[in-house]
Order: sequence, then C-alpha cells, then structure tokens
Amino acid sequence: MAQFNAFEEAIDFSFWKELCEKHGKLHHFRRGEYFARTGEALKNAGWIVSGGFKHSLIDNSGNAKTVGFVFEGSVLANYISSMHGKKIPTDIIALEDSDVLVIPSSLIRERLMFDPTLYIKFLDALFEQAYEQVLNNYRSTPEQRYRQLLARYPRLFDLVSLGEIATYLNISRRQLHRFRETIAANTPDEEK
Repeated sequence: MAQFNAFEEAIDFSFWKELCEKHGKLHHFRRGEYFARTGEALKNAGWIVSGGFKHSLIDNSGNAKTVGFVFEGSVLANYISSMHGKKIPTDIIALEDSDVLVIPSSLIRERLMFDPTLYIKFLDALFEQAYEQVLNNYRSTPEQRYRQLLARYPRLFDLVSLGEIATYLNISRRQLHRFRETIAANTPDEEK
C-alpha cells in the first residue's frame, strides 16, 4: 500500500524510525486523543507503529476542517513547529487507537541539521507535495480528487467519517454523497 503522503515516498525515513526506536517511548493514544493542539510549540515527534492521525483546524467561519492524515509506518510531526519551535497551526488527533514511538523534536532537528543533503531532500519533498496539491486543486475536479483519494488510500474510508473526507477535499457532504452514488451506479455488480 502506498504511503498516504507523497513526500513519505520521496524520502527514506528509516533515520526517523531508527531515532524513534532507539530513543523513543511507546505511547498509546485512544481514538480522539490529541497528540498536539493548535497553538502549541510541538516539543515531540513520533513514528506511528499502529493506527492513524488527522491534522485539523477551525476555519475563519468556525467550521472544523480536516487538512491531512498520517498512518502506520509514518512520521508524526509538523515541520515548522518541530524545526523552528513555532506554534502548530493544527490539532493532531488520533483517528483510532494508535501506538506511537515518541521522541523530543530536537532529536529530529539535530539529525537533519547534521546531514544537509538529507535536510534539502526533506524540504524539497515537502515543497513538491504542497505545490502538487495546490496544482491538483486547480487541474482536477472535486470528483476527480475524490477518485484519486479513493484509489490512493481506500482504507481511509474505513477510518474517517464522510464529513471529514468532504472537508479534506474541500467539498460539501452532499457533493461527496453524489460522487459516491455516481461511482456505485457505474460499478458492475461483480465489483461491488
């Protein structure tokens, strides 16, 4: 199964996993429990051993929006907060019961600063994913983005409510239901 976030496929994150395995403490997060809250400086980072998390925020109209996901075998952090001590702009919340090897963010920061080549690759991969996402929002229709999400990470639909998926795609729940109905109507019975 592909990683949910493209930047995780562009970089060998074994260094991150090894740091977490060597120095980390295993923490269990129950569904709905916060790893971090908006406005905090992220003092810890982690490696997700099992489970998954969402990044969410409250928009200017007071609506909760899901802006990202991370799952088993992935890093758990926020770049700006972990590397520069700035306040995190999102909440990071467990989608399901999850186990995470947690270490101080300073260990990740020191490792990246020690290896400028890795650091540049890391930044390039983050930038490329962010830019590609912006472009994809212009080049793809909402239904195409939904189909891409479904193809890339079908397990998401078992873990996350349709409302959260709709906010992630920046569409209404009604639009999402229409897309699902259209796909179901056009899927042969033997594939259902």
